[in-house]
Amino acid sequence: MKLVVLIPAFNEEKRIQETIHNIPKKIFGVTKIENLVIDDGSTDKTSDYALNAGADKVVSHRNNIGVGAAFMTGIRNAISMEADVVVAIDGDSQFNSSQISDIVVPILNHEFDVVIGSRFLNNIPKNIPKIKLIGNKIFTKIVSWSISQKFTDTQTGFRAYSKEALLNISVVNDFTYTQEVLIDLKFKGLRIGEIPVTVHYDEKRKSKVVKNIFNYSSRALSIIIKSLIFHRPITSFGILAISLCIVGILAKIITAVLGYGVSAGLSTGLILLGIVSFMMGIFAHMVFKRQSFIEKDLRHYIDKRDLYKKQDEY
Repeated sequence: MKLVVLIPAFNEEKRIQETIHNIPKKIFGVTKIENLVIDDGSTDKTSDYALNAGADKVVSHRNNIGVGAAFMTGIRNAISMEADVVVAIDGDSQFNSSQISDIVVPILNHEFDVVIGSRFLNNIPKNIPKIKLIGNKIFTKIVSWSISQKFTDTQTGFRAYSKEALLNISVVNDFTYTQEVLIDLKFKGLRIGEIPVTVHYDEKRKSKVVKNIFNYSSRALSIIIKSLIFHRPITSFGILAISLCIVGILAKIITAVLGYGVSAGLSTGLILLGIVSFMMGIFAHMVFKRQSFIEKDLRHYIDKRDLYKKQDEY
């Protein structure tokens, strides 16, 4: 059983070594632990410090693309490293790396496919900015409602993934991955759970992702909406189609009864637009289903490859 600890990092030369040093050297049920650092275009010496701290592999982006892109680079590399379990943890040492052994236990026991390290499951961390706490609660409720499962922390960067989850992850957004991964894997039928973890907030430290709360909120909400459309295109476009048709029909009724209201051309246009929206949902459903088949073929190929390698070893 091989564990790969995935650490996305951007300009973390002051903290990356502490994060790596605190990673457990041995975990019961795990035969090998390797550390993978994804340097997302740092302008400092993050890569050098990571290697000096004992990172097994460092992959560097030429430019700063975003934590979502860094995460997916890490996932692809973890697959090539033949990981059985992957733990993603931020490189800023806010999370306690020694708790990696706790977060992988439900994976090793086959209880869950994804384990979220929740900062709020037991209590509210000290020194967390109030605006960040409020924003986290709002987006956690949105994601929980979207996938019909209650969570306490959907923005955390401390998570564990089984091999099944690893091969199913499809993140297309470069900005961030936290919400999209949960929606993606939940709709694919994977089991997701939470355990409490500790986190230390430095009051002087500014987030590299949430630079502007309004910009972050709009982009994160856009990611959630796109993810829902991707996984439930007929439902998403169907709601839009029904809404447009209802407005168009009501406009015609009001015009016919009262003798004034919306013009016939506009009301008819709304109904036609609703029909077109529903057709777009059907078309999107076919396209997304095709992609899911491609993903299944890829996973089947990887599973077969790993099986042949094990047979050759014997």
